[in-house]
Amino acid sequence: MESSYSIKDLEHLTGIKAHTLRIWEQRYELVVPKRTDTNIRTYSDEDLKTLLNVAVLIQKGWRISKIADLSREQLNQKVLEEALERGSQSAQVTRMIQACIDLDELTFSQILDASIREAGEELTFTQLVGGFIHQIGYMWQTDAIGVAHEHFASNLIKQKMYAALDRLTDQRMSASKPAIVLYLPQDELHELGLLYLHYLLKSRGEAVVYLGQSLPLEHLTPIFKQSNTIKLVVSVWTTQPLRDQLDQYAADARSIFGEVPLWVTGLSPSEWSTNDPLITIFPNLASLGTQITEVSVRI
Repeated sequence: MESSYSIKDLEHLTGIKAHTLRIWEQRYELVVPKRTDTNIRTYSDEDLKTLLNVAVLIQKGWRISKIADLSREQLNQKVLEEALERGSQSAQVTRMIQACIDLDELTFSQILDASIREAGEELTFTQLVGGFIHQIGYMWQTDAIGVAHEHFASNLIKQKMYAALDRLTDQRMSASKPAIVLYLPQDELHELGLLYLHYLLKSRGEAVVYLGQSLPLEHLTPIFKQSNTIKLVVSVWTTQPLRDQLDQYAADARSIFGEVPLWVTGLSPSEWSTNDPLITIFPNLASLGTQITEVSVRI
C-alpha cells in the first residue's frame, strides 16, 4: 500500500524546509505532488526516496541545479556509492530507509555490512542504527510504514546485533552486578528501539535482562520476587499502553516494580506527565540513549 506524506512530513524526514521544497518543485520539478480536493500537497514513497537522496547530495556540497539534471537512477546510484564506498552516515541512513520502504533485503544488509567493515560494530549500532531508528521512528508514528516494515528492518538488524552482542563481555545477574530490565508492554511490537538500547547497555558493561516485545505486565512479577538486584526498568511505548490507560498502567507497574525506577520513551507517553518521581519520560529514543551512553546509569 502506497504511503502518503504531507510537506511537513517531508520537511521532518529530509531536513529540507517546506519553503525550499515548494521552490524546487516549481523550478526543477524534482517531485510533482498530488493534490487533495482542498489543494493540499501529498507525496508518495517515491517522492520521499527522491528527496532523501537529494538531501544527502546537498549535504555533500552538490548544487541543486546539478542534482536536478540527474535521472532517478543516477540519483540512486550516487547515494548508494556514498553509502557503500565512502561510509557517509547520512547516505547510509537514507539508503536503509529506502530499502526498508522497498523491503529490499540485499541493499539493507549491504549497508550494515559495509559499515561494520569500515567503522566497526559499536559505531555501526550506536550511530548508524541509532540514526536509522531516529528517522524511521517518525514514519512509524505517522503510519507511513507499518509493523511489517518494522519487522523487516528489526529482523535484519537482529541478525547482526545478536552476533555482536555474543562477542561482548557477558554480564550476568549477581549480588554484585545489579541488572537492568528491558521489555515492551503487551501488544507493543515495535522492538527495534529496545534492541538498540540493549546493545548500548551491554556494550557499556551493564547486566541486562532482555524480555522483548508484547509482555503482559503481570509476567514481570516473578522477576522482582525472585531477585532484589534489579536497579532499573527501561521500556519503549509506541502504541501501547493506550494514552487513556497510562495512569493506570503506571500505577500497576509501580505495584510490581516497587522502588525500582522506570525510564520510558515513545509516542504513547509523549504528552503524558506523571507525579511519580521514579518514572522518567524521555522525549525520544536518542535522549534516552544519550542518558545511557553519556551520563551512564548510576542508580
